[in-house]
Amino acid sequence: MKKTSQTGLSLFNHLFCLSKQSLIYGLGEVASQLIGFFLLPLYTRYLTPSDYGILEIFQITTSVLSIAIVMGISTALFMSYFNYENQQKRKTVVSTALIFLTLISLSIILMLVILASNFSIFFFGTPQYTIYFQVIFLTLFFDIAIVIPLAIFRAREESKKYVIISLLRLLISVGLNIYFIVVLKKGVFGILEGGLITASFLYVLLIPGLFKEIRFRFSKYDLKEMLKFGLPLVPANLASWILNASNRYFLLFLTTPFELGLYSMGNNFGLIVRVLIVGPFTIAWAPFYWSVEKEKNAKEIFSSVLTYFFLVGMFITLGISILSKDILVIMTTPPFYGAYKVVPLIALSYVLYGCYFIVCIGLNLRKKTKFQPLIIGIAAIINLGLNFVLIPNYGMMGAAIATFISYLTLPIGAYLISRRYYPIEYEWGRLSKIFFVAVVIYGGCFYITDKSTIISGLSKAIIILIAYPALLFAVKFFTSEEIQKGKVLIKSAPGYIKQRLTKIKMIILKR
Repeated sequence: MKKTSQTGLSLFNHLFCLSKQSLIYGLGEVASQLIGFFLLPLYTRYLTPSDYGILEIFQITTSVLSIAIVMGISTALFMSYFNYENQQKRKTVVSTALIFLTLISLSIILMLVILASNFSIFFFGTPQYTIYFQVIFLTLFFDIAIVIPLAIFRAREESKKYVIISLLRLLISVGLNIYFIVVLKKGVFGILEGGLITASFLYVLLIPGLFKEIRFRFSKYDLKEMLKFGLPLVPANLASWILNASNRYFLLFLTTPFELGLYSMGNNFGLIVRVLIVGPFTIAWAPFYWSVEKEKNAKEIFSSVLTYFFLVGMFITLGISILSKDILVIMTTPPFYGAYKVVPLIALSYVLYGCYFIVCIGLNLRKKTKFQPLIIGIAAIINLGLNFVLIPNYGMMGAAIATFISYLTLPIGAYLISRRYYPIEYEWGRLSKIFFVAVVIYGGCFYITDKSTIISGLSKAIIILIAYPALLFAVKFFTSEEIQKGKVLIKSAPGYIKQRLTKIKMIILKR
């Protein structure tokens, strides 16, 4: 009994650590999403759905080029970094990654800038957008360069520094966007200009500081090891990009920029799931599982991570899916209202994406990353096929359906292969209870109607907050240990809040 209690304590400690890191990393992204949300009335009055569609093309083109150029180095850096205990050798690893990425990205970006007019003609049938592509290519160079210092913050678990940089980037970007869009009325090009200024500023801020902490040495061995680990991830990341973004190209070529813009708005709502939980979690996940793998109860910890991730993910998905229509009516203009239709499928797709990262843990720990391109490649092929078939007939809903089906294949495929090398007993019964409760609540909220959009939204929000934990308790989802832990947290919460407020008050008084 004592052993079980100690194991349970260790489990909760590890989960608390992972949750804390995920929460801290997520602060910057959450702030970004919140500010973006409150700026919707502004953006949707200065940008049309077609503008949104054009902007989306520039953004996803940048993302696919970044995947190809980085070549998995940012992820492989963690493996090489943690392989060494010696700080000097770690500095050599960082130096090698920085030198390699700088030289590769500089040569490729220069070539892309020269070919910018070809990109413009291919996507839009006119050289009019040549300067647009040149701006995003230059932005890409600076974004790739700062990948290394941000990765070092993560490796050292310096999450506060990471968040400060994220918030700084956010504030600068938002300020420039407002200035370029509202004051100068530059539209889409103004947003791209703001991105270039922000990225170059962060480059100047971060890179000199990194020089002081690294050894200017280039290790062929470390580069070979990082490429050996990272290159197999490139096809996987490209396939992941296909899953996440290729439908925008189908929508552009097979429908209209308006339909693309509407889907992009709906995707931004679904993206909240990725911003609130998937993104922060995946940032904290790699350092976490590498540090936990040698624990005796590592597999139990990984199993619980999937359960709690799905628990939180479905709660956020419920809220976004049910409230999206009311929010669009309040925050945007009529041309954007129809975007709510694609939100539930997109939001759920991102939850499945996060589950994929968890269940493929065995492939990473056993260095079987060669299977990840296969898994994501199959899902990507399914996605391309469904996009080609569904989008001409169903437009943005066809794209959303294709996204959901293809994302569903990710955790399924990862689990089937990963269990051969690192079998984990996941809590399938508890996972099914979470899904059942979410479906019941989602269906029930359809019966809530009110002439007032605000009252309707508030009613739905209250139901979600109360019904979700209540129904989970009713279906006996929570274990006795979790219930006991919850009671302790609730009792200690007032004291903790009082302690933090006192500390803040002392800091203010000292100043």
